[in-house]
Amino acid sequence: MGAGTRQLELLHPDQIYAALDKDSIIYVPLGAIEWHGRHLPIGLDSMTAHHVCLRVAEVSGGLVMPPLYYGMTGSIGHHPWTILLEKEDTFLSILRDTLKRLEDFGVELAVVFSGHFGRRQLAALNKLKSEWQGEAHAMRLLVQSINACPAAALEGDHGAIFETSLLAKLVPELVDLNKLPDVHEHPANDPEGNSWGDHRRDPDNVLFGILGDDPRHYDEKQAEKLLSTLTNWMIKLVEDEKSQIK
Repeated sequence: MGAGTRQLELLHPDQIYAALDKDSIIYVPLGAIEWHGRHLPIGLDSMTAHHVCLRVAEVSGGLVMPPLYYGMTGSIGHHPWTILLEKEDTFLSILRDTLKRLEDFGVELAVVFSGHFGRRQLAALNKLKSEWQGEAHAMRLLVQSINACPAAALEGDHGAIFETSLLAKLVPELVDLNKLPDVHEHPANDPEGNSWGDHRRDPDNVLFGILGDDPRHYDEKQAEKLLSTLTNWMIKLVEDEKSQIK
């Protein structure tokens, strides 16, 4: 199967049954609608999660649901074109209803993979995982986020070098570093080198809304390595879960 035929929403029922007969796995990519700087689309988190899941499914099997574009709010909730959920119950209700239906269909493993890793979202996902594991379910559940890979050379950020690198390798036409000021004429003005400070929340800042290392120092080889490391890490996690299915 090609990447396109791994997308659940594009398939006819007979194609879905055939794919799940081989590997009974459904991936649930999560993201958000957020400002990520002038060089990136506001749906970045959802797209990166979706495309990583598609790459993992090509190796480990299964099908990938359309990404959820609503994530939990956090410290950047006031930024332009940022539309996030305030209530944890709303977020978890969507996920629980989804997982319950997948379980009803006989899916053996659901992989919830979040490209949005704000603290509130991660806390909610940990709660979901803990509750699911404490209940009687026939379907196994793997919950993970894109920033959690211990072997990744770059740390998770917001619109900075980590997120810019991933999207540049997954959907390169959506990354436009030319929309940021020239790095030599307008270098990052980070007091004491703190790229996560409140100054980055000032609309007049060169890197407004970007938290982390300057994305204008993008390196293609570094980005390729990052994506490969993340993908292989998730493949290993999914394969380990598959081995536990009876």
